Amino acid sequence: MPASIPIVVATTEAPAAPSNVGLGQVVLLLVALAVLVWVAYLVVASRRARPAPPDETPMNLQPYLSDDELENKRLNRVLGAAVISAAVLAVSLPVYYVGESRRQVDAAEAFADKDTDAGGEFFETFLCIQCHGADAGGGGADYNEARSGLLSTWAVPSLNDVFYRYSEDEVRFWVVYGRAGTPMPPNGLEGGGPMTGQEVDQVLAYLHSVQLGQGAALAKTEATVAAALTRLENADVTLSRLIRSQQGVVDDLADAPDRFAAIEALPALVTNLLSADGTCTAASAALVDLSCARPGADTDRDGLTDEAETVLAGDGNQVAAVVAASVVVRAVAESDSPVEFAEDGSAVYEAALVANSSDFPDLYSLELDPEDPFTTVSETGEPIADLAAVESFANELDTAHLGLSVATERNDVFLGNATAGYSFLVDAYEQKAWAVDFDAVATATGLGPEGAERAVGLFNAYCARCHTAGYSAGIAYQQPAGSGAWGPALEGGRAVVQFPDEAEHVAFVISGSNQAESYGVNGIGRGWMPGFGQLLTREDIELIVKYERSL
Repeated sequence: MPASIPIVVATTEAPAAPSNVGLGQVVLLLVALAVLVWVAYLVVASRRARPAPPDETPMNLQPYLSDDELENKRLNRVLGAAVISAAVLAVSLPVYYVGESRRQVDAAEAFADKDTDAGGEFFETFLCIQCHGADAGGGGADYNEARSGLLSTWAVPSLNDVFYRYSEDEVRFWVVYGRAGTPMPPNGLEGGGPMTGQEVDQVLAYLHSVQLGQGAALAKTEATVAAALTRLENADVTLSRLIRSQQGVVDDLADAPDRFAAIEALPALVTNLLSADGTCTAASAALVDLSCARPGADTDRDGLTDEAETVLAGDGNQVAAVVAASVVVRAVAESDSPVEFAEDGSAVYEAALVANSSDFPDLYSLELDPEDPFTTVSETGEPIADLAAVESFANELDTAHLGLSVATERNDVFLGNATAGYSFLVDAYEQKAWAVDFDAVATATGLGPEGAERAVGLFNAYCARCHTAGYSAGIAYQQPAGSGAWGPALEGGRAVVQFPDEAEHVAFVISGSNQAESYGVNGIGRGWMPGFGQLLTREDIELIVKYERSL
């Protein structure tokens, strides 16, 4: 971790100075103007030409004012003016000072507001918003889980309470260097990311601006704990759905070569119908980026020849039927019932026809009538021009053709990976590494059933991300509680070894670790362990500690 460095919020463009003209500034301005006018008068008067008469004594030889006049009237006037000027300055300068202080504060606030606004833009520009949410309240990110090879949704933490857990220097470290092994990339230039030091500081300024009040942050506890316990309660259902869905992927890939064979020649047939002599029109040929030399008959004048419409629709819509035979079979994974396995070990699931893993209804519902330019009807009941329907059909056919050709060409690799992922999910379903024996926890901790359940929920909600392997990747990838990840493993009594004194353990969870500061028995902090004293009550932290010491 880097040494603690005070944040210096810099910017390349000064904001407009706030309007805060005080009485002192007005008086000072008037005095300055009066002085300038007096100086100007003296300059002008000294240069004014006044030619003397020939018989008059030159001014420099004429007697001047008497001593009485100089030392009384003239001197008194000068001294009086000086006293008045001094009095004006004595009053105006303090008033000006008071206004100047406020102006400096306003200017600093304007700079801070500008940095906050820029940080919000960078939060969106550098895609932080995609994972951490529009309100920085947390979310999810796509993640390729290495052991299974499957795509999962990584649970992304909230940032609208991050400064209750980490110091600013610690948050800056994660922003700059990211977190290896997670979807969180390095963002600062030092870590290999795109953000300058100033941009990182401005993002931190934005995060400060969206922090929840401590009461609101503390109020999130109940919902967060409930979500963690619900995840455990629904683990079997969640994994059953994943297994059924993955079985569908395996079946899709196994059948891909046969489905591709069914439509391999179909794109060429459609292209020929739309562009060949006698079956084309200028409009239909344009759909396939070709020209039509000899147009055919087009009774309904919809841009498709009668023969093209007849062949594409066919007897019983034969062309569309060929496409329907090529659609991908996908598992319906929404069932809440436990997964069932066939004798060969494959998951039993209902199937739905979905073209190339997407919803392409036009691929198997193309209807054309040579005498009606609007044969097809949309789902909302709106008529669709035949030419538009065929264009959609041709585009979707090309997409399905491309997908199936790739799946066929690399079938051994794709099918092998999908089968391995399926086996991983089945093993996870059988091992149930996520399962918690609440009765055993209640006995080991002495907390009773309700206290044990809350202790487990608190640990999973606030600690498992770092202290339980695979937790953030999802229930299917989670290992036993306290198995260790970025934080040390806690199972096997490790927490008791590190903290023989339970009170010291509680204090550590409250305050967290600091860079290069010792904790427990021979522990050296890196600043990675957050402090939860501002987010959780002491009673909840004591529950967490008792559960950790029972692992």
